[in-house]
Amino acid sequence: MTDSANTPNLDIIVKTIEQHGCKLVDIDLDNHVLNIEGPEAAQVACALALEKLLN
Repeated sequence: MTDSANTPNLDIIVKTIEQHGCKLVDIDLDNHVLNIEGPEAAQVACALALEKLLN
């Protein structure tokens, strides 16, 4: 598992999701999965933003 100092906190993740017009529905921490809802284009933009944030 990664060091928590290098991992964005949940508030930043949720803010990023909401900024792209989506809503966080569920989190599976064991499998590193975030389930989001929103229009398809917003989900794509959100996924790209999260990829940049988390990588």
